[in-house]
Amino acid sequence: MKVFLRLLFFGLCFNTAPAQLPTYQNYDCNFYKELLIPLRHIEKTGETRQALNQSVFYGYRDQFTYWYRILVKENTPVTFKVDPLNDSDSYSVFVYQYNTSDFCKKVYDQKVKPVRNEFFSLVNKEDPYDLSQKKFNALAGNTYYISVLNTSVNNCGHRLILFDGKDTLRLKAVHVPCKRDLAALSVKSVSIKTKRDTLSIKKTDLPAAKKDSVILTSGIPVLACYIKNKKNNSAVDYKPLVTEATSNDELAITPLAKGEWAANIVKGNSYKIKCSLLGYKSVTINITSQNNDTTKAIVMLEPLKAGDVFVMKSIYFYPNTYALKRESADELQKLLGFLQNNEEVVIEIQGHTNGDNRVAKNKSYAGLGEEWNFQGSAKELSLKRAEAIKKFLETHGITSVRLVPKGYGGKKPVIADPQNNEEGQMNIRVEVVILKA
Repeated sequence: MKVFLRLLFFGLCFNTAPAQLPTYQNYDCNFYKELLIPLRHIEKTGETRQALNQSVFYGYRDQFTYWYRILVKENTPVTFKVDPLNDSDSYSVFVYQYNTSDFCKKVYDQKVKPVRNEFFSLVNKEDPYDLSQKKFNALAGNTYYISVLNTSVNNCGHRLILFDGKDTLRLKAVHVPCKRDLAALSVKSVSIKTKRDTLSIKKTDLPAAKKDSVILTSGIPVLACYIKNKKNNSAVDYKPLVTEATSNDELAITPLAKGEWAANIVKGNSYKIKCSLLGYKSVTINITSQNNDTTKAIVMLEPLKAGDVFVMKSIYFYPNTYALKRESADELQKLLGFLQNNEEVVIEIQGHTNGDNRVAKNKSYAGLGEEWNFQGSAKELSLKRAEAIKKFLETHGITSVRLVPKGYGGKKPVIADPQNNEEGQMNIRVEVVILKA
């Protein structure tokens, strides 16, 4: 769950809305791991009985609170315990009972309270928020919620052990990343290939033919596909999608050299070659094999022109920072490749946020570097993010005069009035504008 849940449990004494988040009324907080009690009701997922030893992962919505929703089928006593994965981690655990769909709103408005004396008794009654074993009598037809709330700087996750008298569920909830792993998961730790490092594979380097290998033998039809830059006729390092036109089945293709690919095909069949590469117009061509030898297909990719805009859909930053996530590496590589193959292109790198609230430091990131410990306006953060991408590109050989970073904060939203978190996330993005082509 998001920051507002943390504020809730520590007292709603501040009127400032959490940075980068829509108001609660526009935010759906019903994300949880659902369980059935008694545990014997956890029976089938597809054709396989769901195991009582499971692992789950914190999502971006769960960074401060992880939720469990328990549906009770029969009256039964339930015992559970929460243990931190890391000795230095700590959590507070709250239990609620609420049966209708507006639970999150009621919790946020403080109209539903954690259940204590009504059904909830602790082994250690002197400490209502300890992490020891807890017990309650689960009543048939009721819905219970367990909230595991982060209360420490380092949080790697927790274990939930739930016992209903006959079966025991052991569930490991992993919080990725915990502080000790953050630096290793950032894009700085990812090795990005440069233009001069690009590997060229020759036909003689191909392994012996396997099931998915291309057989380069006379008499067996082969599709040879060449991906080129329409502007300068240079090879473009890109793997196309090749499918059979009728069945739409994807073909296994093998690299021969930069921008050159081969696939075994069937004489007389038709195929589609699709290319959708960052910085170029998407293109699809159709081709039919006419003989038992090689059929050549040349795909010319047209670079975007001045004034064109494209969204970098897979650029991710850690919340309220300008530290790039490791998952951004592939998208950054595509942008780098585009600029390397089009050396006259000048771009504006635009950072956008959801709204213009001020951003506060996250104590979990203390000591990890300035990019992790930003505080200031959303506009300033969006500029820092654009500059982080510029710095990455400069590190890999792109001159600074070709890169213009701009931060727009929340001034240019994709969705002006987001109604849920997914719509709000669409406003948090990086866009690239071609200034000169």
